[in-house]
Amino acid sequence: MFEPKIISGGTKKRRFRFALVLGTSFLLILAANLIDCMYLSNVRHNVNSVYNDRVVAQDYIYQLSNLFYEKQLSMGENGSSLHRNDQNDSIDRLLFHFSKTELTRSEAGFFFDLQKNHGELMSLETVLSNGPKGATMAIQQDIRRELQEIRKNLDDLESVQFTEGGQMTQNSNRSLGMNAFLSKMELAFLIVNGVVLLYMVLLGTNLMRKVN
Repeated sequence: MFEPKIISGGTKKRRFRFALVLGTSFLLILAANLIDCMYLSNVRHNVNSVYNDRVVAQDYIYQLSNLFYEKQLSMGENGSSLHRNDQNDSIDRLLFHFSKTELTRSEAGFFFDLQKNHGELMSLETVLSNGPKGATMAIQQDIRRELQEIRKNLDDLESVQFTEGGQMTQNSNRSLGMNAFLSKMELAFLIVNGVVLLYMVLLGTNLMRKVN
């Protein structure tokens, strides 16, 4: 005759502990993976930002510096040759592209000053080109002053690229270091968890043998 198997209180406790260990392990592993994804996403963002907002921006600054330097040379040779449409179009295009990069607060301030000084330079160039052939010394001095201010604005923007790029690199290294640390902790936890589960399985097997 079939007799129903009665589960003892000790067996229920062991099953509960087994399930608790498995559930806790699953939640901890899930949390570790989510944190890993967060740090990797931060590293990916920093790498992309270093290229798109720092390396590319540095190239824009370099091209702008060359164009304004050409204006300065033209000022020394012939003040009336400053106003070149192709040159000014290139400057406007580079300023537009630079404005689309991700600017820090200080960088936005420097860029605002650059745009303001560039606008004043364009106005002076218009006065110079539409004025009499023999340009006055006052206008030429104002143009030289604006070119010096623009050179300072570009130097300030260039320094920001190095500073921000260095900070992003440090943040990426910290994120990678934390990710490596969490991976080691996760591996250690899996090893300890495996030992605990193995012990619980062997303990349950030995108890069943004793009962039988």
